[in-house]
Amino acid sequence: MTDLDAFARAASGGALTRLAAGPDALAELPALVRRLAGPGERVLLSDDVEKSAAGRNLLGWVAGLIGETRRVAVRASHAQVALDEVTVETTVAEVGTPGLLVSVGSGTITDLGKVVAARSGAPLLAVQTAASVNGYADPLSVLVIGGAKRTRPSAWPSALVIDDRVIDAAPARLNRSGVGDAIAIWSAPADWYLACRLGLDGPFDDAVVRPVLDAVEHLTDPDHDTARRALVDSLTVGGLVIGVADSTAPLSGSEHLVSHVLDMAAMARGAEHDLHGAQVGAATVVCTALWQEVRESCRVLDLPWSGLSYPDGLADRVLSTWAALDPSGRLGRECLTAVERKVAAWDAADKSDCDADREALLETLFGYVGDPGRSATTLRHWGAAARFSELTPAVDRDQLAWTLSALPYMRDRLTLPDLLVMSGEWTPALIDRVLERAASAGGG
Repeated sequence: MTDLDAFARAASGGALTRLAAGPDALAELPALVRRLAGPGERVLLSDDVEKSAAGRNLLGWVAGLIGETRRVAVRASHAQVALDEVTVETTVAEVGTPGLLVSVGSGTITDLGKVVAARSGAPLLAVQTAASVNGYADPLSVLVIGGAKRTRPSAWPSALVIDDRVIDAAPARLNRSGVGDAIAIWSAPADWYLACRLGLDGPFDDAVVRPVLDAVEHLTDPDHDTARRALVDSLTVGGLVIGVADSTAPLSGSEHLVSHVLDMAAMARGAEHDLHGAQVGAATVVCTALWQEVRESCRVLDLPWSGLSYPDGLADRVLSTWAALDPSGRLGRECLTAVERKVAAWDAADKSDCDADREALLETLFGYVGDPGRSATTLRHWGAAARFSELTPAVDRDQLAWTLSALPYMRDRLTLPDLLVMSGEWTPALIDRVLERAASAGGG
């Protein structure tokens, strides 16, 4: 398994000074506080959900180890905590400028802690309470801006503590969610490679994604400790390589877009949605099926990409897509601004190299596309949802088809559906074929 502490220091350039992971990692908290705390109070940031581990109240346990603290509890502004403008600004104001910020929570609370640390200048000591996402060990945070999910720079944690007892005590659905986020490695790098080769991102580096590809190999190990360590390693290494790349793109392709769009739709309705990783896992089955279907039945991979362009009327498509969720037009304008950046980048990029040796390009690209059946099998090994109908709340086929249709119209990062929009093949008929293929693989 990976030496996470050494990798963390190297990946962060020393900003993440200590990554403590193992069966007694919480025991390091007193020493970490002495090392990190500056003048001023210690603030403990969490949500209002009670947590326990090893038969003890976790917040009380942490507070006893770090000394006198003031607690700031974040409450849900939607059906669950979402890092919208109000939540972020309220928390920044409430935390102030402490000598040390200690976050105790899963992905959303840790993302918020990184934002508050960046704004206040306080060091962040993050106590991870579930293996639910890959965003603990990176300097980025997922925020809600203008109703749209956006990834923004924040801060590295100064220290990250991952205690096996805490991970094992987490609600099972949280760790199952982490499996979904981890297996995105079988989908996202293909989108990243495509964007890099087209000149809209990059440079592509296999060394960024290879450690995660290696770590996920043990996710289905029959030994619980080995499988848990593989899950923690997959997610933690994933966060670290995101930091190295200074972008989520290596591990966030179309499958993550599906989850973001589902979140945005739920927030617009004031409704609940399932956990990020749970949605990403089910979406990985669909998105790997998309790559297979496109290779077999579409023209786009054979066309000269230098001759493709986004269609006329794209702005109207974007605005009308999001008007279904937000008739005020605010969400549509936010998404249109991002899509316009993508179009400008496409128009400016030199794509001739991609047309010169397409066969070699596709051979490399499909080396990063996993098998949808393997994705479904891995999710089921952990008891996670492989079908969208198994999410909580369930996503029906019509909602899923609409979600897929919206993917090219949400952010400024190019993925496979963008090429299909340009070739005229991003159609309901293609989406139906993809969902049938995913269903045959055990997902969809």
